[in-house]
Amino acid sequence: MSWIEILHIWIMAFVTLALLSFLYKDNPIYKLVEHIFAGLSAGYYVGLIWDTVIVQQLYIPMFNNGKYWLIIPGILGFLMFTRFFPKFSWVSRVSLAFFMGTAAGIFLVSQLHGLVLPQMQDTMKPRESRQTVQDKDFSKYIGSLEIVDFERKSTLELTNADSTITDTTHTDTTILTFEPPDYTVRYGVPVVLSSTFDDSTEADLDDLVVSLTIRNQQDLSETVLIDAQPHGENGIIIVDNGDGSFTANYTFMPDTTFSTGTYDLGFEVKQVSIMYVLTILVLIGVISTLIYFYFSKEHTGVLGVTAKVGIWFIMISFGAHFGYTVMGRVSLLIGRVQFLIEDWLGTFSELF
Repeated sequence: MSWIEILHIWIMAFVTLALLSFLYKDNPIYKLVEHIFAGLSAGYYVGLIWDTVIVQQLYIPMFNNGKYWLIIPGILGFLMFTRFFPKFSWVSRVSLAFFMGTAAGIFLVSQLHGLVLPQMQDTMKPRESRQTVQDKDFSKYIGSLEIVDFERKSTLELTNADSTITDTTHTDTTILTFEPPDYTVRYGVPVVLSSTFDDSTEADLDDLVVSLTIRNQQDLSETVLIDAQPHGENGIIIVDNGDGSFTANYTFMPDTTFSTGTYDLGFEVKQVSIMYVLTILVLIGVISTLIYFYFSKEHTGVLGVTAKVGIWFIMISFGAHFGYTVMGRVSLLIGRVQFLIEDWLGTFSELF
């Protein structure tokens, strides 16, 4: 470690300890560091604004790019300095009024479209279940499943290589176009049915309910194979693919209650009822909080009770924000203490 690095660490440690000395009482060392910090911050921001605003957004566009109309905002900005002259300080109100009106309009629109409307939309819209692409007039269709019984002799010989079916009941061979099923399974043999979905709501996997339905292509009867939360015991396993998508796997073993033939598979991932409870809770919080700030009528009766509920939501929100702020400040303190213990005290071995 060089002497420059050691000097740098000691200056940082001195400033940190000087600011922390205010915890004991106000003292000259703390005031010195406080004034140094304020002066450096003011000087830095003056230089930053001069370079990014005056030079890059006013001087260069005007004299290099010919945008002479920028002289108007330049004059309005210059008039702000008339506040230093009491006789002409009233002129700065023109620039101040223009700035406040423009900023208020831009801020209002940005906050309305960026915060208010999206929050209202998320509050009022129902929870949507995640599902795969719908096709073949069967909701959440993901493929086909064929259940066969190998103990029975079939009159059809399936050739998967050329995707054809050979009819052996006639002397002449008839070639038919055949689309093989996505899954083929026989009685007593398990098969893993899979479907991939995007985690659009970013919910915990424990909050999901997997629903798998099959429909017989002959009589169109539907059977729900599973409708439960995923865990290994009931045959459902959800795998994180690492790219924002998940694959749900269900181990299905048909028995004789299922007739042989081809079935359509329907797959859906839903959120458990607790999410709907939370949605209702959010809706109650929004309405009661808005009613608390409704002062056109006295808060009595039902209106008063709703306003009191709104107070609870407001206090919970304030407490959460305050706790988050304290956590942030404590993390900064931990960082400085860690610096003093590891970096600053570590320089003693270099010096002594």
